[in-house]
Amino acid sequence: MSDVASAIARSIEGMGQIELAGIRLESADSRLLDITHMDLDAHVAMQPAAIAYYGAMLKEATRRHDMAKRAFERWEKRRMADAKVVVTNTTTLPKSSISPADIRAQFLIDNERELEDWDTRLDRLRFEEDTLESWYRAWREKSFSIHEHAGITEDERWNSSSSLTTGRPARGGCESGNAPLSSRTERVRDIIRKRRGQQEAAV
Repeated sequence: MSDVASAIARSIEGMGQIELAGIRLESADSRLLDITHMDLDAHVAMQPAAIAYYGAMLKEATRRHDMAKRAFERWEKRRMADAKVVVTNTTTLPKSSISPADIRAQFLIDNERELEDWDTRLDRLRFEEDTLESWYRAWREKSFSIHEHAGITEDERWNSSSSLTTGRPARGGCESGNAPLSSRTERVRDIIRKRRGQQEAAV
């Protein structure tokens, strides 16, 4: 790894210590995803660090899972070769009659306990990867929510200032300006509800 890549890796690892109202990124607290909780500016400031931190964690979990799958495939090939030798040496039938199914059956008999251990290990790594992927996806959705929420805040300020200074219709073409603002607000609320549901399902 280059010096720059090493420095970046250390920086990303340290981002877990970054706090939002006393809550660290490494705590994976659900309140960190709720843009209605705490100050919006703080959420905006934390977002790039969170995307980098959780994204790097997801990549690392994916690498560990992939490495374990490759290790299992190598182990399986070796044990299948061993099983073929056993079947060949113990059968009374002609070697030409030995089928892959026979070899597979011997492999399963000889390695039952180890196969259970491999299944447990791979399932755990798959769970870690899937969980981090759900969490990272929720943070990507939060970026969109922040953008929408910021747009609503801007509209509210525009509506307030234009009605106080000019008396003209609010931006958006409606007399009161309430329809487009209400629609956008409800859309953000739907996004937040959806994100919370995905997060609860991932736990």
